[in-house]
Amino acid sequence: YPFGHGDPTLMNQPVFERLATKYGKSKVQIILRWHIQSGNIIFPGANKEEHLKQNIDIYDFALTNEEMDEINALDCNKRYYYLEPEVASKTYLGMNLDFNEQK
Repeated sequence: YPFGHGDPTLMNQPVFERLATKYGKSKVQIILRWHIQSGNIIFPGANKEEHLKQNIDIYDFALTNEEMDEINALDCNKRYYYLEPEVASKTYLGMNLDFNEQK
């Protein structure tokens, strides 16, 4: 969950608002850019075409080292997603995906 599962405490951090204004991007785009520059592999979901385009539109700017450090300092060792083993075995491990049927 690259956006902290939508946690308003994370999403409303002043640093994201300030950087979004500075770069002319959304807070989500700032967070995605931070992930990319940190070397994280991310798979942000999007229900709308516009959101998908915005998620991709993060390669025309770069955060400075100081900005990266400022975002890194937000880390409070909070895990936003945890999949219980019982849930995993009932949902994901039981899936029978036919990749030959993909288009």
